[in-house]
Amino acid sequence: MTDVVYLVPGTGLANEERNRRERIANELTPNHVNVDVVEAPGPGPSSIESGVEEAWCVVGAMKGAYDIEADYDALVIGCFGDPGLRPLRELLEIPVVGPAESTFYTAAQVSHSFGWLTVLDELVPMSAEQAEEYGLGDRCVSVRSVDAPVESIDHKSDDLVERMVAEGRAAVEEDGAEALFPGCMSLSFAQRHEEIRERLGVPFLDPATIALEQAASWARHGVSQSPKAYPGPKFEKLGELLEIRG
Repeated sequence: MTDVVYLVPGTGLANEERNRRERIANELTPNHVNVDVVEAPGPGPSSIESGVEEAWCVVGAMKGAYDIEADYDALVIGCFGDPGLRPLRELLEIPVVGPAESTFYTAAQVSHSFGWLTVLDELVPMSAEQAEEYGLGDRCVSVRSVDAPVESIDHKSDDLVERMVAEGRAAVEEDGAEALFPGCMSLSFAQRHEEIRERLGVPFLDPATIALEQAASWARHGVSQSPKAYPGPKFEKLGELLEIRG
């Protein structure tokens, strides 16, 4: 059995939604993969919709990831912004996967130009910056908002699907996107990808599936981040951050 933890930064995930996401995550992965959805310890933001909130959540994510590393074979960061990707890869020996990074590179493989749907207008600049950070700024031709604050997202909402279709169609027809994906894990876990894909006529990728499958595959094949690229920290300096294991 390959055990993967989907670590949610922040403190806003209700138990009912955590259980729903855990059920979906296990449905999305093969039978030999077990996925646990775990919320990082606080304090932290209830949702991540700014650079400030993104930075705030990383401390709790590091503490939580370090405490549970021994129980898992791989970790997926439960936020599309990939908050803490570098420090988590430095801190842990198990593979750490960011949904945005894995989805970006998948989109670049199945298309020449891609775009995505973020939740708020305020996140458009951060999203474009993220594509640049991953070296794909020239392939990213569209970032559009569906005006859906994270804490208000209803995975059963047909209105939200209509907004995703409308903005997605504009991204394809006006911006030249050849593949799309939701730039938010709450949108991803709405699991409306197939109907949106059919209506848009281009790949509409699911970050949850891609990230979880990559994490499980890396763990199964012994792939993890290079210590040359992500050298470990000096743990003797981290006493106030971590409960150092003996």
